[in-house]
Amino acid sequence: MLNLPIRSPAGKEATVQAYNVAVTDTLKSFPTMNFSFIGDGVNEAAEKMIMPRVIITDPTTGQQYRIASSNPVPTARFRVYAITTIHIAHDLHDYYIENTVTGSQSLKACCDLLTGGTKFKYSIDDNISDHDFGSDSLGNAHGDDILSSIASAFDIEYWFDNCTIHFAKEIGKKDSFVFIDRVNTSKIQVNEDYTTITTAIKGTGKQIEVQNNGGNGNLDSVEGFAKSMINADFGVNKQQMCQDFANRSQKVQARGVDVNRLYDTIKNAGVSPEWFFAYELQEQNANMGWLNHWSYPHGDPYNDAVVVCNWIKSIAYSDTLNPAWSAAEGSISPDPSLQSKWEQDYGKGTIGRLYLQATAAAVWELAGRSGNASMGKPLAGCVSTIKGWGGHTVQAPSGGGGSGQIAAFARQYAGVPYVWGGNSPSGWDCSGFVAYVYNHFGIPMHQPTTYEEYQGQVVGPPYQEGDMLFWGARGNTYHVALALDSNTLEMAANPERGTVIQAISAWPPDFAVRNSAMAAKVSGGDDSSDDSSSDTDTSSDTTTQYTCQGEYDSPMAADDKWGKIWADPFSSDTITDQDTLMAALKKQVHDYPDVQYTTDWITFKDAFSHGIKNEIAVGNYGYLRDRYGIDVNVRIQSYTRYRDRDTTQTDTVTFGNKIFGIDEWNNRENQANAALHKAPKKPETVTPPVTFDDIQTINVKKESEENG
Repeated sequence: MLNLPIRSPAGKEATVQAYNVAVTDTLKSFPTMNFSFIGDGVNEAAEKMIMPRVIITDPTTGQQYRIASSNPVPTARFRVYAITTIHIAHDLHDYYIENTVTGSQSLKACCDLLTGGTKFKYSIDDNISDHDFGSDSLGNAHGDDILSSIASAFDIEYWFDNCTIHFAKEIGKKDSFVFIDRVNTSKIQVNEDYTTITTAIKGTGKQIEVQNNGGNGNLDSVEGFAKSMINADFGVNKQQMCQDFANRSQKVQARGVDVNRLYDTIKNAGVSPEWFFAYELQEQNANMGWLNHWSYPHGDPYNDAVVVCNWIKSIAYSDTLNPAWSAAEGSISPDPSLQSKWEQDYGKGTIGRLYLQATAAAVWELAGRSGNASMGKPLAGCVSTIKGWGGHTVQAPSGGGGSGQIAAFARQYAGVPYVWGGNSPSGWDCSGFVAYVYNHFGIPMHQPTTYEEYQGQVVGPPYQEGDMLFWGARGNTYHVALALDSNTLEMAANPERGTVIQAISAWPPDFAVRNSAMAAKVSGGDDSSDDSSSDTDTSSDTTTQYTCQGEYDSPMAADDKWGKIWADPFSSDTITDQDTLMAALKKQVHDYPDVQYTTDWITFKDAFSHGIKNEIAVGNYGYLRDRYGIDVNVRIQSYTRYRDRDTTQTDTVTFGNKIFGIDEWNNRENQANAALHKAPKKPETVTPPVTFDDIQTINVKKESEENG
């Protein structure tokens, strides 16, 4: 038995003589306390005080709990109560906090929002970086919901000391316990769940609005060129350009680059390949990345190009224009009036906005002054180079495309091989092909099919050019094709057939989706379709692009491992650089099984643990070891302690997930190979284990019967 102090809402106090008093702590949750008591004379006052808002105190720790539920069960003479309580910190739910914060915030600012005007206090026990909520807001919710949002946003943990909330990067201690099979525990078991594993993910950073000029590349003047969008079309002879670039680019020659693949990579990243190639020739250096703003290769050359394109977009879409007035080679005096003019002339997404902030020589060129007479004129150099490839000023067509152009463009790729997860003419899967066509016409699209099926309004036959045709239920589709007209489709079918054109009637789709921006291009006019169901703004005059985008493949995504198992696409409205995005994608991938360790029995008492001193608390790390090879570092996720010493119940502990890395699976593969080499040539007969049912029953006569 344990005497628990009880206090009514009116402040009346008594004690309840309770048994089976169990306190359960769980990571990132409110502690609970359960107990039972008998409604006899000893507990008469306490029994009358059982009502909402009553507070029970754990006398061993001083922590307070509110009654959450009461379950009295009648017996012969008394009622036996089963009481559930929840830690007083759950009173946060009593407060509905209408104020909000948004954008970049410190943890302190968020905690002030959470606790302001309440009885709660907080303590921040670590140095924790700020978090950018972007356009999302924190607040306008119950206090406990805000607490969960704070923990998730800052990736932190918390624990309670009554009405004080403690925040830390991680609670608990390292190396605080050891449970050894047949010493202080028995039968350590493990269950590995492989159904939740993912090995690959695609993601996007903060969205940026890109004006879709449909062309509008200007080569009439340096100023006109600088006002062109970074994804503008300059009407070059593609074959001539690619051949010339391959001959002149030191980087292409140094790294063995396929120029056509590079062209597709850059275009899919939302940047004009014509301008990118010309820019590279102005800035090139064989020992550096794609442009001399990147001092070393970051990976394969195509990934480097994507990194540079993301950098280009982040600078070109900056909120303010900050010209590079000075560089190591020299400088000119800042000119506020000129800067203001440039801010107006070279809006977001223009080549000039990028050049003015990235290259001092371009600032001097547009200003008509020189900080160093030996510096060239990179803008004029780009114009001249692009003209040399047959480039010219391209006016934006009124229809942004026109009927038949989408089908004509797609038809040229019939015969391209099918490659699972691919998204370029060197090989693609069904969703990669459709995304490639859409991106070519300035309409952002990416894999998988379950993303593409929500980028427009569901329509039925007759289908029109550019419609996306789907097989499977919406939300769980498994295949997509592109309608070339009302009777014909094109699709990346499978590895055997590749990219094919066939009649729609040969394999009718389950449904189709019409994207408003694509429909506008097909109709040759403005976007007038009613597409209220579209999840993204794909109107004809603006398209959605991103400051960064990419794909992360875990080591286990290799073909000789588990292959690509796709996670749901990730997006962020705050991430603006490639490295941060890749770190976020890596965190989202779940390339390990969910593992649960259990034991039949554990001794928590020092007297029976053979001198092993174990400190058991939620968040603590320690080891489980058995005679079959399990030797694993685990963390306590939940711990239930019984406070009354004479209870017949035993404490229980739940150990958290173990994250296996690639080394674990490599070791298992090596062990499997070794076992295969030792395996007998012919299978041997294996005698199954003897079970209780296999033992014959023997009737033993009593001694008196045998002698009788």
